[in-house]
Amino acid sequence: MKMHNNPPSWPGLLELLQGWWRGETPMGAVLMAVIMATLRIAYTGGGWKKMILEGLLCGALTLTFASALEYLEWPKSISIAIGGGTGFIGVDAFRAFALRFIGNRLGVDNDNR
Repeated sequence: MKMHNNPPSWPGLLELLQGWWRGETPMGAVLMAVIMATLRIAYTGGGWKKMILEGLLCGALTLTFASALEYLEWPKSISIAIGGGTGFIGVDAFRAFALRFIGNRLGVDNDNR
């Protein structure tokens, strides 16, 4: 089997890019989350490493949230708002909320308060 060295001839990459173009992956929402997170960290005085990592984490979290839109039967058009909100709030706030929510559901007391 011969491996293609020309990226445009890779069928998987082409299908991925076409999926982004068709809107199957909400790239606008991911980009909005990355931009908002980067601006928030820059505004509050974080370094380059924190800006990059927070942007990537917010982008991944937005992709996770946006994938649930179909399940919840919400329109995909709100994915940009989800990305902006995720970038503005940040990963640490979502993590704290999720841990608090899970702890309350399971009846676990959090000693880190």
